[in-house]
Amino acid sequence: MKQKEKVIIETAIKLFAKKGYNSTSVQEIAKECQISKGAFYIYFKSKEALLLSVLHYYYDKVFTRIQKIRTENDDPRDAYHKQLIVFFENILEHKEFLKMQFMERPLPVNEEIEAFAKKMRSTTLRLHIENIQNIYGKEIEPYSAELCFMINGMSEVYLELMILLHHSFDLHLLADHMLNSLDDLARGMMKRKEKLLISLEKADKWFGPFYTFDPLKEALINEMRIKADKQFGGAPPTDLTESLDILEDELKKRKPRNAVIKGMLFNLKEYETLQKEADRLARMVKKDNRNSG
Repeated sequence: MKQKEKVIIETAIKLFAKKGYNSTSVQEIAKECQISKGAFYIYFKSKEALLLSVLHYYYDKVFTRIQKIRTENDDPRDAYHKQLIVFFENILEHKEFLKMQFMERPLPVNEEIEAFAKKMRSTTLRLHIENIQNIYGKEIEPYSAELCFMINGMSEVYLELMILLHHSFDLHLLADHMLNSLDDLARGMMKRKEKLLISLEKADKWFGPFYTFDPLKEALINEMRIKADKQFGGAPPTDLTESLDILEDELKKRKPRNAVIKGMLFNLKEYETLQKEADRLARMVKKDNRNSG
């Protein structure tokens, strides 16, 4: 993203939060950014296009931090606790903008914005499902969709209290409370062998797909992409990006080819900044092969 685009997006977030989307004009945004209205349209073809970029900017900011936590924490419960705190922190950082979305109608709806909303919902639910399965193991899998919707419902209630009703909570204590509640729900369901209302298959059909790929492997590859972009100023060498693409495609297969994976990891290890993630991926693949054997 170009620096000027980022300035326009961050300015728009402030103005939308203060005045509302519908009451903020392109001219006001341009004036606040100290550019002409014509210059605005060099970067964004319309105010709707800017709104979509604002939403993607917010999404990338939140989930890049969450993915980084996945790659840096081996304990799944500790990782989930930190992810919940980051999730709430980022939402509260932009609470006035989000409050505008709750309160102001009608906001523009088009195919791109609908697709973004679906992506955001799917990614959030996937975050919960993956963590639930990582914490409680194989036994919890049949109940993971229902637990996901329960924890997501809890999140929405607390966010409504904080954003719309201006209540405050210690986010560390809130994450503790949610995980303790999740413990009670998960253990109770497994003990009772509870009859499901929503199976994982139904949830995957309605909101997924959730399980195309091991989430930690995906997070490590995403972290390598971020590091590569940063190292090479947004234009990494072709052999690097191709190696990442081939590796990701191979790992998504039901029966990945080890020779291809080893070859791509060997290529990536040539870049010093990516060695940590490549080594960890190699250990995970080796462990998977040993377990399957």
